[in-house]
Amino acid sequence: MQTKPILWEWHFNPAIILLAVGLAYMYYRLSGFKHNKSNLIFFSALFLFLITECSPLHFLGMHYYFSAHMITHVILLLICGPLLVMSIPASSGSDKTVVLLSGFFNKHSWLAWFSGVAIMWFWHIPVIFDASFVHMSSWLSPVPLLHGGSMLLAGMIFSWPLFGPDKSLHVHPLLGVMYLFTACVSCSLLGLLITFAPLTTYHHYVGNAMIMGAANPWQISPTTDQQAAGLIMWVPCCFVYLTGCIYLLQRWFAEGQVSSKNIHVHLNT
Repeated sequence: MQTKPILWEWHFNPAIILLAVGLAYMYYRLSGFKHNKSNLIFFSALFLFLITECSPLHFLGMHYYFSAHMITHVILLLICGPLLVMSIPASSGSDKTVVLLSGFFNKHSWLAWFSGVAIMWFWHIPVIFDASFVHMSSWLSPVPLLHGGSMLLAGMIFSWPLFGPDKSLHVHPLLGVMYLFTACVSCSLLGLLITFAPLTTYHHYVGNAMIMGAANPWQISPTTDQQAAGLIMWVPCCFVYLTGCIYLLQRWFAEGQVSSKNIHVHLNT
């Protein structure tokens, strides 16, 4: 039975803290240990990552609500991952690793797309989903690192062809629109499957609901909770993808206008 107020449920897994420290070190190494305008983006991503993995939101997702767990997935994959990539300074273009990654994902953008889509499907395979909770609550368990780290890494890989530090190696905006739209379709399909799946598909929360009884903080039924989780996967995720599509279209039109002006000036001279 849960007795402490939910807002007191902060848990700092050592592996998660080490990952955050490692990310901070790599970021400052790429930026030459100098402050720049990308600092705010990076620390926003790092803050969201720690909130997602250590705060009461994580506790609720671990023990009570599928919908809370789904929110953490959306934040890690579609917000933290892209923000980390966008925070990489353009000056890091001389770093060999960054150059290799930018070139690789420019030529193999399908692989980046697959990693972002596949990781979300993988962690929602019912057997894997239930098994991941067995040891996740332990402070010294590597499962939170494997789970959160893989979502974060997949989010970075997925967004690299669109927002990597070398703009010359970004995929064409129209290809980017197709890239995001097809990911949105895949996300919607998974969300629909979760929304309308039988309640016994994911045993973890059903079993916890039977044990918790009156300890359920907000008295949300397992059925409503699972449906909410599916809708979170479906609607907010697609909103993020479609926002990216609008941004890419705006960038394409802006680049087209600049090119037209340059051609006009060249012809006049």
